[in-house]
Amino acid sequence: PHTRGTDSTMAGQNVLLSKEVMIAAGAIGFNYSVTMGIIFVNKLLFLRTKFPVLTLAASHLAVSALFTRAAMYAGVFKPRDAKMDRMIFAVAALQTLAISLGQASLKLNSMGFFQLTKQLQVPLVASIEFFYLGRRLSVKKVGLLVIMTLGVCMACASDVQFSWLGALMAATGTACTSVEAVLYSHLQQSLGWETLQLLYKTMPLATAGMAVVAMYNDFGVSAPSGGVGGGGDLYGAGSGNFLTGMDALGMTLFLSSCALGMAVNVSSCFVNGKASALAYAMLGLAKTITVILVGIAFFDGVPTTRVAAGTLTAICAILMYTKFTLDDKAKAAALKSSGLDVREETLEVMKAPLMEGGATKR
Repeated sequence: PHTRGTDSTMAGQNVLLSKEVMIAAGAIGFNYSVTMGIIFVNKLLFLRTKFPVLTLAASHLAVSALFTRAAMYAGVFKPRDAKMDRMIFAVAALQTLAISLGQASLKLNSMGFFQLTKQLQVPLVASIEFFYLGRRLSVKKVGLLVIMTLGVCMACASDVQFSWLGALMAATGTACTSVEAVLYSHLQQSLGWETLQLLYKTMPLATAGMAVVAMYNDFGVSAPSGGVGGGGDLYGAGSGNFLTGMDALGMTLFLSSCALGMAVNVSSCFVNGKASALAYAMLGLAKTITVILVGIAFFDGVPTTRVAAGTLTAICAILMYTKFTLDDKAKAAALKSSGLDVREETLEVMKAPLMEGGATKR
């Protein structure tokens, strides 16, 4: 005969195979893969051509906007009838600001400082979700978030140089990225937007904003005379004619970068909806770790005790955090199967398909 303990065990074992967890895990894996792909493609593109960075970012957003239009006309989703409210506009504006300020920070600060400020997205997102959405985390999870963030910072903390203006831009850019992620997640989880419905509204606005910034910097008054997007501009678009190297291979790299950029934009929004903004921020830590390891394995990265200790610490903390979240979901499923009511403050991850906080099924 089945006992309550048997039912609880079965419910716990089924958590990993639940539809929500599988979808969230698949989205995270896909986003991770296409992000790694675009890093390599862009590296090859910039080595071969002088294509301006901000113009490339605007191209990625434009292709994403065209993709949502094509998907709508193909009947993949129905556009949501809604007025262009302030939150939609804010998301698009924040996306433009995050990209622009990130590139400015990279120009004005060292790569080490740029990487350090990016890792602050995890505590920022957790803080924003706590104060804005009232989403609480257990003490052990807060501790693991701190440990994984410090671990990644330890691994990438080399050649830390910055200017005060650059530091301000870096901090503001990270804050914009964090708020953008939380809003993307909130719009999907709490207000019922589907990923493509949301991108259908935000991508054209973000494309327009990014195009203005790119045109001003790469082709406008800040581009030095005699060249397009020269080395004297704020964002460091590059020097010389941007068509340099744009032969068949260069065009292939550009189109590949646009396709991957669209995939990154769509999957990032999807992860924010199906997992959470915090899960997406933690995914950023995993991406940074991968870049460090790939740099050591295939490029001129130097393996040191500091890098090894920081990387190992971060990986262990991320794995433990994921285990605790899945364990909490298993307990919640077991209690529900036993007919017991589960309070949110007891198991806060009931709303989370993976890692933390998640979409409510609609």
